[in-house]
Amino acid sequence: MILLEGEFFMGWVEIIGYAASGAVFVTFCMKTLITLRAVAIIGNILFLVYGIYADLGNIILLHGAMLPLNGLRLRQSLQLRQKIRHMAHAAFNVQALLPFMTRFECAQGQHLFRRGDDARDIFYLLDGRVRIEELGVELTSGNLIGEIAMFTEAKTRTQSVRCLMDSVFMRITEERALELYAENPEFGLYLTKMMVQRLLINSKDHQTKPSPELIPAQSAG
Repeated sequence: MILLEGEFFMGWVEIIGYAASGAVFVTFCMKTLITLRAVAIIGNILFLVYGIYADLGNIILLHGAMLPLNGLRLRQSLQLRQKIRHMAHAAFNVQALLPFMTRFECAQGQHLFRRGDDARDIFYLLDGRVRIEELGVELTSGNLIGEIAMFTEAKTRTQSVRCLMDSVFMRITEERALELYAENPEFGLYLTKMMVQRLLINSKDHQTKPSPELIPAQSAG
């Protein structure tokens, strides 16, 4: 069978059109956003080629606009993935929270809070030393205190914290802490990692006790 040059040309154009349509179909099968955007960009390019050679202005206009948009979204997705990977291994600087906190002092021998008290604040130990009485653990400056109780259903303190010396704290309210949690992913991840670390430590401490039934619930709050 002999094909004229024009028929051969139109045959390739139709193939490109089918390939572009296939790329669109494949995007509906994608499970990850980055792969979806990459396939969508391929589809946009194929449709542009198809539209140019088939002289379809509406196809050229549509995919000419979608190509840079998909490119932008792909770049943003790659940057977000890189940021998440960095956040997973980076340490959050708690000092960045200090402008949102208020100063609070507690004298030696006084309790910062007792078990069962309402949990409405998170404390940062700026200077001093405290003891978590139920755990027998001492904390020094540079530690957050009371963050776990903020995320419990009862919102009550699960431990008692007593000052071993005159101590200075910075305090942030529950409302402001939740705002920062939503606005700042690094802070949210930092809190999550700290709570998991505290719970693991508490769990190990609980397992070493000879009489578990006599031990109060263990969590940092």
